[in-house]
Amino acid sequence: MANGVLAALATPLTEDGALDHGGLARLVHHILGSGASGICPAGSTGEGPLLSRALRTELTAAVVSLAPPSTPVIPATVSLTPTDTLADLDAYAEAGATAALVPPPFYYPLSEASIFRFFDEVAERSPIPLLLYNIPAMTKVVLPVRVVSELAAHPRVVGMKDSSRDLEYFQSAAVATRRHHFSLLTGSDTLLVASMAAGAAGTIAASVNLVPALVVNLYRAILDGEDEAARTLQERLIGIVLACRRPGFPAGWKAALALHQLCGATVAPPLVPATSEATRVLADELAPFIAGSD
Repeated sequence: MANGVLAALATPLTEDGALDHGGLARLVHHILGSGASGICPAGSTGEGPLLSRALRTELTAAVVSLAPPSTPVIPATVSLTPTDTLADLDAYAEAGATAALVPPPFYYPLSEASIFRFFDEVAERSPIPLLLYNIPAMTKVVLPVRVVSELAAHPRVVGMKDSSRDLEYFQSAAVATRRHHFSLLTGSDTLLVASMAAGAAGTIAASVNLVPALVVNLYRAILDGEDEAARTLQERLIGIVLACRRPGFPAGWKAALALHQLCGATVAPPLVPATSEATRVLADELAPFIAGSD
């Protein structure tokens, strides 16, 4: 369902906020042509919370049409209530999505019972499988490991993307879900070596937009036990990720993609694109890491 290297897809946009189909085609072909195993549209890298359901659905359908039939396409929901989340899921299922990333509601502090109730209700009625999405920097909610373990027993809950950057949490979740058919993926590409040592099945990462071959080669080196190669590739990937974070998220990734003519730098309002000076600095910082990465 969800193993290997998947792209946390950036969303190419025109200046008037529409989907840039040309940029999307270039980006998807760049990602999949470099050996990535799947694509996750409309997540945090893809500015999903700032896009309408219609645009997120259009994006998902377009990715499905561009990808080979067996490619996992796993968009993210962005809604606060079970009813609205299920509306997202119905739209994604109609668009041909394989599964969906589902974060917890982000407005109120939630008890363990509330978090379980939300996901259990959504899973019971979802038309497609779910991956839990733990991204506390955005939602301010950490999915408790005990709740993750309970949800992993549900037949429609097939995995989790963890973007906490907390290795102790990740290791605990790996242990707690080991007895289930459950894919635990890291959203922290800077921690791919460490996460896979802790039990990750792969990654869903922003860097796969820009340097998919580098991330794929890193993943394969880890699987093959090529420790020195993996360390070298991980260090290069860390340099790329840190450089792209500095202009702001996700504007830095959009600027990097524009520098490499994969899509434009336009971001969804109210975000603002990277400044020309920040983009110039980014180009200089990326140059030594990008060379030979693909």
